[in-house]
Amino acid sequence: MLALVWMLGTFGVFWMTRLARDVGNPGQLCAFVLTATALFAGGYVAQMARRPPSVAAPTHSIDRIRLVRQLVLASAVYYVIVNLTRLAQFGATGPQSVWANIQEPAAGYVNKFDVYQQGPGSTSPWMNILFPLGVLSAALVPLLVLHWRSLSGWLRLAGLVGTATHIAFYLFIGTMKGLGDVVIMLAAGMLIARASLRHRPRTYSRRRRTLLLVVGAFVLLASYMIHNHATRADEFGTTGDVVHVNPTVERVVGTPMAEGIAAMIGYPTHGYLGLSYNLQLPFEWSRGLGSSPSAAIFAEQTFDADLSEHPPFPDRTEHEKGWPARQYWATIYPWLASDLTFPGAALFMGFVGWLFAGSWRAAVSSRRVVPTLIFAQLCILIIYVPANNQLGMAPDSIVGMATLLALYGLQSLFGGHRELPADPGSVTWIAAR
Repeated sequence: MLALVWMLGTFGVFWMTRLARDVGNPGQLCAFVLTATALFAGGYVAQMARRPPSVAAPTHSIDRIRLVRQLVLASAVYYVIVNLTRLAQFGATGPQSVWANIQEPAAGYVNKFDVYQQGPGSTSPWMNILFPLGVLSAALVPLLVLHWRSLSGWLRLAGLVGTATHIAFYLFIGTMKGLGDVVIMLAAGMLIARASLRHRPRTYSRRRRTLLLVVGAFVLLASYMIHNHATRADEFGTTGDVVHVNPTVERVVGTPMAEGIAAMIGYPTHGYLGLSYNLQLPFEWSRGLGSSPSAAIFAEQTFDADLSEHPPFPDRTEHEKGWPARQYWATIYPWLASDLTFPGAALFMGFVGWLFAGSWRAAVSSRRVVPTLIFAQLCILIIYVPANNQLGMAPDSIVGMATLLALYGLQSLFGGHRELPADPGSVTWIAAR
């Protein structure tokens, strides 16, 4: 229900904005979005109909707790190394420079693009070494939340420090992506914890604290979004094709803040106009790399692949319709459709619903590590449905999700839901953990 409210709610709000007037194919747009959403819901219901989730056992095996502790430590170290490296790469000289950019997000936002224009040669060797460990980027926050009581004080501190460096980097470059991911993964862990405890006695106060924490995190994120976009508006303006300020709000709070509020509302809605433009173009296969810009860049740099002849839908739409592929959003669907066609993208959402339900059920019933992390990553994918294929935008998320799906396949193949086999060296034992 939460996923459907978000997906259909953002689509509904889009029709209340001025951008809806520019849609030239409203019937086609509505038919596609509603079909894709219905297939997502159908995949979820079909999976849940197989067997409803049972409540997790109140305790976990020693092996699983040991694995969780090892992953929290490794992930915390990964976060610290990666984000300190990124801070240095983007020009941070110390806590004072980070604090200065937090106060003026627009300055960090502009500087970010200056660094990006330097190209891949500016990438630190550390990042290349850590690239295969991208799965650790998905592990820290959900495991820290879900297994907080099973962690020692120093592990909790390590996890908080790792998360803090991650947040500090994204605050430094004035970008919402990292902050949003932390909040989404926090909420995912809280949802699993709440569902696992719902039938146990004396959990009302804990559930209320959980709800307050999640709501508070989202309120802080929304407040920072408004401040962030307000400073951008004051620095170089954000009004234009997709941001339309309400005159009444502008009179009450002033122009920069009104533009920040308008930008926050337009953030998860303007992509549907981009989708309407993409739906008007014919399909041209992107050779399997259209859904993931990071994978496409990797193929170009590593295998000298020439993708200019087979651009994805958003790039073609920018050329033919004038909708900037890297500046404005067009939802997840054109990226998927670049390899799958639009009917295939809608069917793919049915698979996402199926996997979403399966990982949720496994996470609630057993709190196994891999389903928990897959569920958290799919929460990110679903939140970004009105924007882009978020899991395909960064190398660490691609590697992380691929690793998790491979491990999930091993669990299914070897029966990871059963008791652990006696041999701790077997593949079955590793998959079951």
